[in-house]
Amino acid sequence: MLARCRIDGQYVWSVFSASGEFMANTGSSKSDLPASPNPFKTLALSAIVPLIVMVGLLLCSPNYQAANQDFEQPLSYPLGGDFLQEYVGGRLILNPAKRDHLYDAATFQDTQHDAQVVGFTWDQEQFFPAVYPPFWYSAVSPLSNLPYLVASRVWLVLMTLTLVAAVWILNRYANVPAPVVIVMCLSAPVIQNLSAGQKGTLLLLILSVSYVLLRKRKDFWSGLVFALIAFKPHLAIVIGLWMLVSRNWRWCVGAFSGLAVLVITSLVISPDLVSNYVNVVAGFGDYVQSGGYRLNESFSCWSFWQQLIRNTVGAKVFTGITSLLVFGASLWVFRLRIGSTVFSTEIDRSFSAMVIVTMLTSPHLYAYDLTMLLLPIGLMTRIALTSGADQSDQQRNYADWLPVGLMALVMFASGAIASFAASSGFQAGFLLLVTVWIAIMRPVFVETLRVS
Repeated sequence: MLARCRIDGQYVWSVFSASGEFMANTGSSKSDLPASPNPFKTLALSAIVPLIVMVGLLLCSPNYQAANQDFEQPLSYPLGGDFLQEYVGGRLILNPAKRDHLYDAATFQDTQHDAQVVGFTWDQEQFFPAVYPPFWYSAVSPLSNLPYLVASRVWLVLMTLTLVAAVWILNRYANVPAPVVIVMCLSAPVIQNLSAGQKGTLLLLILSVSYVLLRKRKDFWSGLVFALIAFKPHLAIVIGLWMLVSRNWRWCVGAFSGLAVLVITSLVISPDLVSNYVNVVAGFGDYVQSGGYRLNESFSCWSFWQQLIRNTVGAKVFTGITSLLVFGASLWVFRLRIGSTVFSTEIDRSFSAMVIVTMLTSPHLYAYDLTMLLLPIGLMTRIALTSGADQSDQQRNYADWLPVGLMALVMFASGAIASFAASSGFQAGFLLLVTVWIAIMRPVFVETLRVS
């Protein structure tokens, strides 16, 4: 049911289940929401900068140029960046004779270094391991029917379109200021994500659609869409547990339904592959401890402690403690909010906070994954603009702009932060994200303590 609550002299709308359990909160009544912008104008505005970046990469980035090389002199890095992993995985999935060897390290490595397959040679000492579930490699396998360079360019176009879609959806359906997120499309993580054949823009789109559906109180569909993030399962844990603790059963049913479809799809492809993938996930800790894992470019809790104390066992302990403190504090606060008629957590603020917690606690988070920050940047900008309309509380307005400024700093200074971490062994990016989390959660913490 829909309940109207008075908070600090203002009315907000909250959604409760029939038993009085908190489901979601829009932060304002429907009538208070600004009218949705013209869809065609918004789409054109959302597409301009990403398309310019895409064309620039196609024309200038070495990753998307034809391999004009002497095969006796391997390239230092593969054309198409990390997309090579998708291409090789899809190729193996399509080959019945090699399908069950998808997660065999030797087979995967040999295939990606086969010049007859990819059209070039590159450093034999480097390789991409198969770390994604079978359904993912099956989904991208149609691209493996194309010549590699053509497929990598198509992948760039597809990832650019997911970025355009995310920006358009947030502006059209969540009234997020388009200029803010469009400017962020020029930041280093977004450009690096596209140039390196990564999937951060797809993650951004999944999170954005899931958020919009949750905000519109279509919880089942929000959970169903969120399940698509299972190709990187470690990024689903935080928000999944948040919804479970919040007793948003419709969302949980949607998420589990989507996950069930993906698991069944993987089993249909090959039950043995599912078993092999479970073994890959179980051994993921070995990967993040390997010499090929660039700690200075990772902004997570694990990389912070690993660089700071340079002791694997100690880093694991401190990572676990820090993650539990951040995650536990967030869940504790949101758990207290359930069914509260005194204070209802804004869905914008809480979703933003949980995206940040996801980044902090992820065992694998490179700078290009910061592309996901476009969502909390947009949501917190809207909150700051809304609070700025209330001239009686300028202090709160300044506080609401703080996380926006810090996230923009992380986005545009990510390269400098990574360089500083490489030279000093201190990952300042992690502390900046922790500060962002505190700034986003501050009003919730304060109100929780006041009510308690």
